[in-house]
Amino acid sequence: MSDEPKEHLGEDDLEPVHLIRRSDAVLKAGTLMLGAGTSSRRVKAVMRAVASALDIDSLQAQVTFTDIVATVVRRGIFRTQVAEVTKPAVNAERIALLHHLSGSLSPHLSVAEVDARLADIEGRRPLYPTWLLTIAVALACASITVLNNGGWREVAAAMPASALALLLHRLMGRHQVNLIASVVISTVVASSLYLLFYWVAQGGHTGVAPRLTAGFVASVIFLVPGFPLVTGGLDVVRLDLEAGVARLAYAALVILAMGIGIWGVASLAGVSPDAVPPLGVAVGWLWALRAGASFLAVLGWALMFNAPRGVAVASAVIAVAGNALRLGLLDAGWAPHVATFFGALLIGLACHVVGWVSRLPVLIMTVPTLLVMIPGAPGVRALMYFNSGGLMEALGNGIVVVLQAIAMVAGLAAAMMLTDPEWAFTRPDPPNLLSVGERIVRSARLPWRR
Repeated sequence: MSDEPKEHLGEDDLEPVHLIRRSDAVLKAGTLMLGAGTSSRRVKAVMRAVASALDIDSLQAQVTFTDIVATVVRRGIFRTQVAEVTKPAVNAERIALLHHLSGSLSPHLSVAEVDARLADIEGRRPLYPTWLLTIAVALACASITVLNNGGWREVAAAMPASALALLLHRLMGRHQVNLIASVVISTVVASSLYLLFYWVAQGGHTGVAPRLTAGFVASVIFLVPGFPLVTGGLDVVRLDLEAGVARLAYAALVILAMGIGIWGVASLAGVSPDAVPPLGVAVGWLWALRAGASFLAVLGWALMFNAPRGVAVASAVIAVAGNALRLGLLDAGWAPHVATFFGALLIGLACHVVGWVSRLPVLIMTVPTLLVMIPGAPGVRALMYFNSGGLMEALGNGIVVVLQAIAMVAGLAAAMMLTDPEWAFTRPDPPNLLSVGERIVRSARLPWRR
């Protein structure tokens, strides 16, 4: 060591710069992953991959909904850092890119190489322009209206209402308006515009409208926090309670804000909570409408989450199968939550197979696919009945909502346990089992796998 007096030593002489730069890169990868909306397990997996590539001996990370506390050890020296993600969002492309990065890192990479790759991922612009997202969300909300047994008037009202509300919501986001306030305002605007456009579609008449509520909640369905709801449930299943409970609390707050907006507009407008009667169409046409609506709804959500085109289309196709199973079981008289469980289970298994073939994270396909099963209609009826004093009806519909939400997460968790040894076992070295998706693909001897 130099004989230079201590007061003249530079920072490089006082701090383990080699560790600082590596630690910064690991934390950067984690914050990018967390800010994209994925689960804490995925965040930790990416951080471990980057740490391993940078010759870090040990990594301990604590991940919550908005914070990361990470400690890295190299050559007997440790460093602890804390990072906060102030604007949690959803970016499926970023999740996919970071997932691919974590699997392609070679040992002994330089910090500069890793930093350059992370900077490239961070600097990517959204895949789709605002006008395309607006159309996609409008079609998704219109599709949910069809699945809620809405007719052409309800569809015609839901599309422009959801499109304008989405533009307003994004504008408030750019100006950093409080999230809860933004959700309430967007919900009020979407619900009010829906009623206005529906009145226009009715020719200005205010008579009995038995299908009015079909699009009432569908026009605001784009505000549902799907990623935090699903990832939070999965975190809880894996006993990562700190992250899971925080995500579920966030999702509950957003849903509560939506409920306040819907309840306010419904109260002022006198919207009836009565259930929507079935569509009076032939069985063949009914299933065609269901398939088309499921496809367009999930495609729109996937695009809104910035999913690559291939992922968006794959999610939409899987949604058709999963929702067809759920609706078929409902038609056969099964309980809604039981039908939802088996639909979510099928979706989880199918997403795993497609994800294994395409080398993409299963989560970015699963979340938009599951959203087609959201019990929006019973949720609105629960609010309306509560407002009108029908406490027993409100309680009954509320229980349906809770059971279906639990069934969605339970079905997906069951699929994960059947296909991923790290989900099925808590031991650090889970058995090297061949996943269901791998067995199917290998047994099929598909040409692109030879």
